[in-house]
Amino acid sequence: MVVFAHPDDEIGAAGTLALHARRGDRVMLVWMTRGEFASHFGEAPPEEVARVREGHGAYVAGLIGAEYRFLPFQDTLLTGGREEALALARLMAEFRPDAVVTWDPLDVHPDYRATHQAVLSALKLCRIPKLVGEAHRSPVRLYHYPRRELSRPRVYVNTAETQEVVEAVFAFYREFYRWPVSLEDFRARRRLLGQEARVPFAEAFQTDSPPAWPGLP
Repeated sequence: MVVFAHPDDEIGAAGTLALHARRGDRVMLVWMTRGEFASHFGEAPPEEVARVREGHGAYVAGLIGAEYRFLPFQDTLLTGGREEALALARLMAEFRPDAVVTWDPLDVHPDYRATHQAVLSALKLCRIPKLVGEAHRSPVRLYHYPRRELSRPRVYVNTAETQEVVEAVFAFYREFYRWPVSLEDFRARRRLLGQEARVPFAEAFQTDSPPAWPGLP
């Protein structure tokens, strides 16, 4: 399971998710909001932006081979509080993930920090039957996008096998939003991560747990 604030946050984990999907694992993309206040849409009403971005999420989930859910919270108003955590906990109890990926706890974006906090709380709340019904008590590894200035262990996943999926996800968003980053520049960044791990392409995460990734090199 990956939990992010807005559609397109998932680009940095797309290769890892596609690897799991290809190997027969259930994969779920979860977005806390529909990103309805994105500035790229100008004066379009939030309801229209939400509809478009929900379609983006569905399309990208199809590229990856993942299930997906949008939670009913508002863009820029995430707090990481109990309501958000409980909604996630109930979804975790239903999906029963082995690993969860989310945003860095110290990211500059408040929605990202709040998402991380909600995930932390949900990992506890999903163990409480009176809150979620059938509890999810199996161990769950928590990963997040890396920050080089932090000393947490970095975990690399060799995503050479699914690089074409990653590029398709990036190209889809790049074309829609007219991002100035070229596909070659994007590919080069992933090669740099691969060089750190001594593989052709890689994605990187951090964890407070011992560095491992369930089922993947």
